[in-house]
Amino acid sequence: MYLHYYWLRLKRWMRWFVHRYGVLFVALAACNIPTMVQIGMFQEEAVPLWGRAALTLAGIVRTLGMVFLLTLALGWLPKVVQRLAVLASFLLALADGFALYSYHNYLDEGMMQVIFETNPQEAREYVLAQSGHLVLLLAAALAACGLLWQGRGKLSRLWQRAQPRLAAVLACGVFLFAGTVVYAGSEAAQDGMDAAVYLGKNYPQQYSLGRVAYIIPKAFEEIGSAEYVDATLAAQPVELLRQENDIPQVVFILGESTSRHHMQLYGYELPTTPQLAARAERGELTVFTDAISPHAATMAVMKTLFCFYDHAQEQAGGVWYEQLNLFDILRAAGIRTAWVSNQESAGFYGSIGRTLAGRCDEHRFTSSTSHTIDLVERYDEEVLPLLDDSLTRSAAQNFTVVHLMGAHEDFIRRYPAAFAQFTAADESGEGRAVRAEYDNAVLYDDYIVDQIIRRFEAQDAIVIFISDHGEEINDTRAVVGHGDESSSWQRDIPMVCWTSEKFRAKRPALMERLAAASTRPYMTDDMIHTLLDLMQTEVPAYRRDKSILQAGYRQELRLLKGKKPYRYRGEDREREERL
Repeated sequence: MYLHYYWLRLKRWMRWFVHRYGVLFVALAACNIPTMVQIGMFQEEAVPLWGRAALTLAGIVRTLGMVFLLTLALGWLPKVVQRLAVLASFLLALADGFALYSYHNYLDEGMMQVIFETNPQEAREYVLAQSGHLVLLLAAALAACGLLWQGRGKLSRLWQRAQPRLAAVLACGVFLFAGTVVYAGSEAAQDGMDAAVYLGKNYPQQYSLGRVAYIIPKAFEEIGSAEYVDATLAAQPVELLRQENDIPQVVFILGESTSRHHMQLYGYELPTTPQLAARAERGELTVFTDAISPHAATMAVMKTLFCFYDHAQEQAGGVWYEQLNLFDILRAAGIRTAWVSNQESAGFYGSIGRTLAGRCDEHRFTSSTSHTIDLVERYDEEVLPLLDDSLTRSAAQNFTVVHLMGAHEDFIRRYPAAFAQFTAADESGEGRAVRAEYDNAVLYDDYIVDQIIRRFEAQDAIVIFISDHGEEINDTRAVVGHGDESSSWQRDIPMVCWTSEKFRAKRPALMERLAAASTRPYMTDDMIHTLLDLMQTEVPAYRRDKSILQAGYRQELRLLKGKKPYRYRGEDREREERL
């Protein structure tokens, strides 16, 4: 009885809300359609259809709930403020619509960084280049406004009839929105966060005005941090002690989340790397059998690969960007440097890659967004035209980084349908469907690496392929992903060197050194020493005993989580618990 009474009170209050603020609510909700479209895009393909539908519905409820609260707040303000809020939301809807069409993402922190860092000349050139899309978008918006104006009489009559139904829907929506708030708050509390702080930070971002109010200061903060890091890197002096490089093309392919335990090249039972396996049979590859990453997360690894910043300095509290980096050294040595990437170029996760790329003579990214929520996936093949263009400007000596998305989650998003070769029926163990998706991603990775190698077959070149870190795919326990520093499976990576026929013919002694090094234990935080040794370039910070190519190479103790010694125990499914 009491529930019925309060339900009637709620419906009566909602009828009042719709009568007084309904038009404002509908206008603001319509302006957030791009936001709600993106919510559907965000859901992972690996989630069952019903699960994606439920998550999408919850996201839409959160957005409409915040629009409802915004409408109530605006109701206390003058009409001119309400109209300005609608105008701002409309302009953001246009911006989000353009971003969804052009970049498969809505306006985010990464795009905002790009906008703020663009000078007037670059802005004019961009507008001219995108004029066709912009004209179509504006024409569609004007046409929609014209149709609404022309049919305003009919819409007014429809609105009168729809008000009771909208009031009932909003009354139900109040309970749904409250449910999402309670659930999100409880999840935050379980994770050790203050529920009120979490909700206050994240829920306002569920609608366009709140999101932009959050990302604008974050973008300025990121720009300021990037400028400081860039300035600190640039301030490191370069003193060349030796420069005798004679290799015209050194290419460094940095993969993502690729485990050597899922590669045919390393003995995996499924043919996931047929191209590399064929090259190994022809004697073109040096396969390093015991390489691991210093961390199980991309950003932590990126700090160590190309700077004199290793585990010891990290433990001592050092800062990576206060160390000399490879690209400034090579530039001082007269070696042209280039970076092409299919990873993020902005935002938190793209910051280190973007900063290091900026130390190169030239750099290009396939995307300007800060994450990869795409309607049409950006497969790694999109980096190949960027590489081809860069190669047209090759100098006498070149060092090129190709940064791939590799086998990063969500695995099914990492490869085109033509590479969906493996199914759950081909797999064993737990989670066979996701294992098949991962193996397909590795298969596509193999194809991309081979395509890069093909571009250097006729040259005097060496191509080095490693992954930033490994991945667990229900291999020893019910875990899929990376980030657990104590897991050796998430640290076991491929490390492969391909050499062209010209390279091998000119450098038999170096080929012997590569072969001798292939079985040595190695952690990639020593990579800068190895690369400088390969290119016969030395600076005071270079240490010969930290290059795996040296007979006197001394691998310091490899640790998991900075504490436990790394040791690999084969296919022992209980080894993680015993480490």
